[in-house]
Amino acid sequence: MAVIYVGSAQPGEGKTGVAAAIARKLAYSGTPVRLVRLAEAGGNAPADAAWFASLDFAPGSADEAVAAIPAVAPGETLVVEGPLAAYPGGDAKLVVVAAEKKPAAPAGAAAVVVTGVDGVTGVHVTEGAPSVLELGEDRVLAGFSVAEAQAALHAEVLVEGDTGATSDHLVIAPIGSDAGQPYLRRFESKAVVVRFDKTDQHLAALRADPNVLILTGGRRPSEYLFDAASAKGIPVLLSRTDTENTVIALEGVFDHTRFQGDRKLDRMAELLEGSGLFEALA
Repeated sequence: MAVIYVGSAQPGEGKTGVAAAIARKLAYSGTPVRLVRLAEAGGNAPADAAWFASLDFAPGSADEAVAAIPAVAPGETLVVEGPLAAYPGGDAKLVVVAAEKKPAAPAGAAAVVVTGVDGVTGVHVTEGAPSVLELGEDRVLAGFSVAEAQAALHAEVLVEGDTGATSDHLVIAPIGSDAGQPYLRRFESKAVVVRFDKTDQHLAALRADPNVLILTGGRRPSEYLFDAASAKGIPVLLSRTDTENTVIALEGVFDHTRFQGDRKLDRMAELLEGSGLFEALA
């Protein structure tokens, strides 16, 4: 059976990104592919399955986590994400994913991918059987979504927008609006934090195209902001706490982000390209 199984011993170790990158590589090479998310206790299996179903290159992927690997259509490859203990063996190729340190890999594993390795930049490959790919801590892969920021802050949504967009940087707006725009433009993908009553800074931040504007202080801003943010499609959140405590609350969100969105997928595919992983699975 044409199955590639991406498994980890614990939830949250990075297998969603690896599975999606493998599936995209296969699809772009002309192989019909579906992504399958097995049910897993303590993880984000339902959300992962829903995201898999939204990917254009893997049509027919189920939007719900399933209990067992489905049948494979002729000429098709299934890329299955699930707990390592559920690896079916047989002809299914196995990619083991782990966080921070190399695990013991079952015999016949095609590769081991270790994520979030301290001191590694990009990807470091150790040849062997199986080969070990160590991915360093990466700002793009750790980026948080608008929805995750809202949940972390229990924030009120003032202006709707793309809640799946991820931000690599959390930036506090400077004191003066004149310096705000050039300073904020230094950060490519960002969430900007600014106090609710600083309208000039709000407008300067919007001109720098943030993924989300997070207001602090718990009070509604000027109506000018609503019009400007709505026109640009930039979501605006209102935190109930002051700037310092808002930033403190958001600092921890980097450690618990889900893999989602084109930006993270592009980065994972970039890291794995040339690592030998795709060739080992061919």
